[in-house]
Amino acid sequence: MSRRLARALALLLVLAPWPALADVSALYRAGDDRLTVEVADNGDARVEVGEFVYLRHGGAEYLTLEKFGGISITGRRDDMLKFLGVLFRADPQTAKLATPDPITPTVEPLPATEVLGLKGQGWRVWPKGKRDPAGSMDMACTDAPQLAPVGPVLQAMVGTFLTAFAPMDKGGHFRAILAVIRQKGAPLSVQGAMMGAKMQLDRLETGRIDPKRFAVPEDLFSAEMLDALAAQMKSDLEKGKTP
Repeated sequence: MSRRLARALALLLVLAPWPALADVSALYRAGDDRLTVEVADNGDARVEVGEFVYLRHGGAEYLTLEKFGGISITGRRDDMLKFLGVLFRADPQTAKLATPDPITPTVEPLPATEVLGLKGQGWRVWPKGKRDPAGSMDMACTDAPQLAPVGPVLQAMVGTFLTAFAPMDKGGHFRAILAVIRQKGAPLSVQGAMMGAKMQLDRLETGRIDPKRFAVPEDLFSAEMLDALAAQMKSDLEKGKTP
C-alpha cells in the first residue's frame, strides 16, 4: 500500500457516535493530502479525499471515483462496492490478498494535547501487540461536541471503503485506528510510519452550506452500467492494462 493511499485511508478514520446538530465543515491535512467533510443539519453529507467522494443525500449513499480509468464514476453505494469488488478480484496484485483477521490493539496513554482549542488525550497504539513488526502509531482523540456532526458520516465512509479494501490493511493499522476511536473518541491527529506525514485537524467551521454540495450528480451510473464497465475493465486487467 502506498503512503499516499495510507494517508488517504487514515484521513477517513474519524468516528464519533453523535448526531448532526448544525451545518459543519471540517478539514484534515496530512502533508499535501487533505480531507474535507461537510454535514448539513438535515443529515445530508459530503466527504472528499483524494479522488474519492462519499455523498449522502435524502438517506441514500453514493460514491464517486474521479479520474478512474480516465472517467469520473458515480453510483449508489452498494452498486459501487460490487463494481470495486470485481476489479479487486481481477487485479493480480490484489486478487490473492486474504481478508484480515480481527485484531485487539494494545493501547497506552500519552500526554494530553490540544488542537484548534479542542482538548484531547494522546495514545500510543500497537495494532497487533508490541512485538509485532507492524509497529506502533500515535493518536490524539477527543470527545469534544464540536466534532459531533462529523463522526457518523466518516464512520459510514470508513465502513464502505474498508469493505472494499480491508485485505490491503496487512499491518492492521486502520482496523486498529477504528477500534481505538470507537473507545476514545474522534481523533485530532494520527501519526505512524505507514502514513509518512502526520494527519491533523486543520480547520473546523459552522455555517450554512450550499445545498448544491449535496446534490446527486446527473450522470449517475446505474447498476447495469457499472456491471458492463466492470466487465470491460476486468478484461483490460486480464490483458495487462491498468484502469
